Amino acid sequence: MTFVVVGAGAIGSAIAARLAHGGQDVTLVVRDAARAALIERDGVTCEEAGETITGHPAVSDRVPDTPADVLVLAVKAAALPGVAATLPAAIGRDTLVVPLVNGIPWWFRLGRADRAEPLRAVDPDGTLTRRFAPAQIVGSVVYTTAMMQAPAHVTVTQRQSLVIGAIGSDSRDKVAALARVLAACGIDVTVSDRIVDAVWAKAALNLATNPLSVVAEAGLGDLCSDARLVPIVSNILDETWRVAARYNACPPMTRDEMLGRGRLAGAFRTSMLEDYLKGRPLELSSIADAVFEMADEIGMDLPVSRAIVDMARFRAGTRFPEKQA
Repeated sequence: MTFVVVGAGAIGSAIAARLAHGGQDVTLVVRDAARAALIERDGVTCEEAGETITGHPAVSDRVPDTPADVLVLAVKAAALPGVAATLPAAIGRDTLVVPLVNGIPWWFRLGRADRAEPLRAVDPDGTLTRRFAPAQIVGSVVYTTAMMQAPAHVTVTQRQSLVIGAIGSDSRDKVAALARVLAACGIDVTVSDRIVDAVWAKAALNLATNPLSVVAEAGLGDLCSDARLVPIVSNILDETWRVAARYNACPPMTRDEMLGRGRLAGAFRTSMLEDYLKGRPLELSSIADAVFEMADEIGMDLPVSRAIVDMARFRAGTRFPEKQA
């Protein structure tokens, strides 16, 4: 398969390294010229689960003109509309689009019989909904704790793990074929017939841990094990699942299993805490606001979730006011 990976952060770099090391035809889009030259020369090194591998993807500063078999979008949700404008040449009729985003993704309502309006929090003017056909999208959930150690060196604390699923029945065979390729490259992949449930599970974990990590300046392991923080995380998990249940979602994991997954990450800092410490805008549109929007639609209040998100916004706004506007 031919892959284009847009987004050369920790997740995109780790996936590109695995795919290239596994013999796939991979192009990694890297905007920074110095970093691109380094990756072109040395490849991307990935330390993962006691193993160190180096993959040598092709490097480009823009999305290639030739359509790929698989387009991986490893960028933050807020960046997707801008990225989408650069993609037309890379998307052919048979291209699979794999968005690796936190929280509730823009495609969440695609394929529904009621043709619900796009979620304003993640697709305010409907650009993404119009741009991608449901049959092309591979619903995906990332359970990978990865950090860049150097411009061409990424560390994954456990194994790269993805849950993927077709949005519509037309693409199920293609999704199954993609899963086989990912697995052959060393990525732990599960194909779900209820990808929406898997998204809700990760969205609950994102909402329960990311904003609180900013408020407490705590790693994921502490958030899911410290006696002072676990009740807050648990309350937010429960609030999110009450919303999900009203949308007919069934949790694929128990609360204890979710907390256990977080504990395994140890001192790993959430992406939102990393953004906060580096003065970058917090990724709250998909992680928090989309959940709140869906809760508002059914008249459900989320008091603990909203309080923690408000505190995270306050902390970020007072520390870096010019970057949180």
